[in-house]
Amino acid sequence: MSSVRKQTPLLKHPALMSCATFPPSNLYNKGWYDGPESTGQKRAWSQDAPYSREDRDSIRRQIGQMMIIPLDSPDPDPYVLHMIRAHYIGGVLLSRRSIRHSSDVRRLVYELQKTAREAGYSHPLFISIEQENGMFAPFGNGNLGTQFPGALASGAFRSVEILFDIAKQSALELQSMSVNLNLSPVLNIDEPNSGILSSRTFGDDPINAWRCASAITDAYRTVGLGCFVKHFPAPRQGTGGILETRNLTSEPRYAPFRKAFERGIDGVLLEPTMWATSPERTFQGKDCHVQNLIRKHFGYDGVLIGSCDRASEKVAGTFGGQLCISGFVNGCDMLIICEHPNDIQDTMEEIYTAVEMRRIPKASIEQSLDRIRRVKERYLSWDTALNPPQIQLTLPQLMRHNRELAFRAYEMAVTVVKNSSGFIPLTKARRSTMLRKNGTCALFTPVAPPRFPAPASQDPFEYFGRAINARGVVVSHSPYTHEGLTDTHLSLLKQANIVIFVCALDTDPEYRAQIETMKAVTRTRPDGALIVVAASSPRELLNELTFLETLVCCYEYTREALESAASAIFGEITATGVFPFRRKSGLGSIQQISEIDGFKRWEVQQWEKRRDLYASADLWKKCFEWNESWKLDVSTLSDLLDRPYQSKHFVVLDPRSHGRILGLCATYTIRAGKGLVGSMAMLMVDPEQRHKGIGLALHDEAFQYMRASGVIESVQLGSIFPRFFPGIPEEVPSGEQEWFLHRGWQMETSYIFDLFQNIENWQAPPGVFSDLGSQGITFGCCNPTIFEDLIQFEDKHFSGYPGWVEKYRALKDTNDFSDAVLAFGGRSVVGAALVFSGVGSNQISKDVPWPKAIGEKVGGLACVGMGPEYRGRGVGRGLVCAAIMELKTRGLKGCFVDWSTDRQVYEELGFKTYGKYRNMSWRKI
Repeated sequence: MSSVRKQTPLLKHPALMSCATFPPSNLYNKGWYDGPESTGQKRAWSQDAPYSREDRDSIRRQIGQMMIIPLDSPDPDPYVLHMIRAHYIGGVLLSRRSIRHSSDVRRLVYELQKTAREAGYSHPLFISIEQENGMFAPFGNGNLGTQFPGALASGAFRSVEILFDIAKQSALELQSMSVNLNLSPVLNIDEPNSGILSSRTFGDDPINAWRCASAITDAYRTVGLGCFVKHFPAPRQGTGGILETRNLTSEPRYAPFRKAFERGIDGVLLEPTMWATSPERTFQGKDCHVQNLIRKHFGYDGVLIGSCDRASEKVAGTFGGQLCISGFVNGCDMLIICEHPNDIQDTMEEIYTAVEMRRIPKASIEQSLDRIRRVKERYLSWDTALNPPQIQLTLPQLMRHNRELAFRAYEMAVTVVKNSSGFIPLTKARRSTMLRKNGTCALFTPVAPPRFPAPASQDPFEYFGRAINARGVVVSHSPYTHEGLTDTHLSLLKQANIVIFVCALDTDPEYRAQIETMKAVTRTRPDGALIVVAASSPRELLNELTFLETLVCCYEYTREALESAASAIFGEITATGVFPFRRKSGLGSIQQISEIDGFKRWEVQQWEKRRDLYASADLWKKCFEWNESWKLDVSTLSDLLDRPYQSKHFVVLDPRSHGRILGLCATYTIRAGKGLVGSMAMLMVDPEQRHKGIGLALHDEAFQYMRASGVIESVQLGSIFPRFFPGIPEEVPSGEQEWFLHRGWQMETSYIFDLFQNIENWQAPPGVFSDLGSQGITFGCCNPTIFEDLIQFEDKHFSGYPGWVEKYRALKDTNDFSDAVLAFGGRSVVGAALVFSGVGSNQISKDVPWPKAIGEKVGGLACVGMGPEYRGRGVGRGLVCAAIMELKTRGLKGCFVDWSTDRQVYEELGFKTYGKYRNMSWRKI
């Protein structure tokens, strides 16, 4: 970001002002700016007094805190240390040149923070970086840090949970270098002529952009990393070059920023047009200064930041001190100054002079400093800055840990946009047919520079060729340029049985040349197998779909993206990515684009019993009527859903039909030890409305609610109490199970079982009680005198099981002590089990609906556990027998066993499997 600037005459003292000459556009000329806009600010303006010489150090401290300078060296640069001591800068921006190794950066940052402390700083420096991942990452490139997918690939894989995990791990890697602020993510949506590369955006859907950005910012806050989003766009240009602001808050391009402002984002970077020019030339009057435009229209009171780089210089027509003064006058709280070290001190002197001459109001400086202070107090402290905590995992360990997550995300991002001829997947059988004897694959890739430092001779697409060759295919790899096909290419086309053509449009300003070369290949091989791979933004290819038979998108030409594309082409993974651009008119049917069209219509609302109960019962019947074992009436469903203070459910209502529910997601919180855990207990979508984004919208809303609660430590898929299913039922089709895997959930190898048997004629196995009696083991029901002993036993052995001990404690509230069947070793409680029935007052009978669904005289058995020293001695078997005998004495004819991970004991006693569920791993919030 550094650049050399021509030095200009400077005004270093107010006395020199009288003999200075300025061009008409100079910011020192009053006329287009006459002070702050609000009444309070005007009052403060009128009370401003000229700064004295004694205030010079105070000016330096204040203005310096509003500056960030790039750091281009991996060692403590004397120039940077001088800027800290003499000009009190507020932070530094790490660049690729300053990052050699995480430990080196950590030592460098410590030196900078130590210098700042010695200079009398009240708060530590911002150590910032622009880490967007993907191909636009100064740090995470596979060598310095984990290569994670960038924005466009993230917008394609559509899992905010995976994206949250990626952002969290990326933040931890940044913190291993003592970074405390990331200038990311990009909230702009893809628009023609926006000046933002498509690959840096999440696509052109503002709702999806905010979903992705929200997951990233939530992850940063979870680990205590500050973030400033970017780049707030200027209003559209109307007549006469004036920027229109009338419809500012309703335009889709501002929707992600509006949501970020509502969520209290720490800061936002501005486009140059927002701050680098005179408002009278661009906005509709003084009321549209940037500070009022954003502060008033959006009610945002966070940090606004501009970057004094070549783009802002081009917009403003000036540079150096005048550009910085323009930024502060127009409402920026901080500026990133990309001047050459030889010029930056002169720039600072110009700014000081402008403050002394009251061109930059004292009131606005104090407000900016207060906003900066709030952010620093939230994330920074001297204890951490000068005594960095010991890293639990070093950067190399983090990278090894994160590699699987990164590859998984890249694989999920691969999108098959078009496969009309069915060329892919290239299975072994199909390859043998298409390649025939001695067949080859021609691979054509653009000449594109490596995104990261690499040997000059290394082609970034070399990894792609190796990945294809590793599948047993002979590859002839030939790069192409803007000059099109050469005789070498034509010769390879004639010999090849399969042609793979790669486009990387974002990297080539002459992208039309790539498209024309692609068309030339299609004309040369009108009937051949041609697979086009978009290794950057595929937006420009949409207009060319009529020329293509097969289009695969991997969105980047990083090694991980290219190898994932190869895996999808050869059928080793299923391409599940969703195209991140909406349908363009006249293009016909494009696979998976329609999913985006449906996604943004769904508004998620909170479930309300009075409005939604009967519609929820109708939806349940429609979703689960195919299984006789899962019938629930309205009363039972009401008992499960209506749990004040414990539950929050979400619905998508049919906008075309009053009262109809298209999807429902139920969530609960339950105590586990000293903390709380969450349950995504059930997610169902009308079978006729699936694959339209309803389930995704519900899932994301529920997960975001639990993540934002601040008290939930981890989340399970399924629920404990109350219960629909403890995991994913095995009967659910595999495709629907995989849907949850794509959302970031992981299945364990174990299963959970519900069991049942008719007990009318059941008898305990001979000798079971006598054998245990000889060991001093007896059985009986609990009573008030021994209830505290029971609770002590449960607290000691089962306090870590969510909801377990609470169910035993609840017996006292309903006076149902006898619902606890106990095993005694002498006078001590050594085991316990809960029994219940659908007509009992025990709360567990309302938490587990299936005994009542089976029949009226069906009881249940739950929370069976023994002390560790009595396990494996047959005590559990005896306890189950004693519980069944207790149910029989109550006149019950069936026994339902709730949630067992070991069904062998129950099967030996005659039980049969009632339900089998995939055990899902808990997820940390």
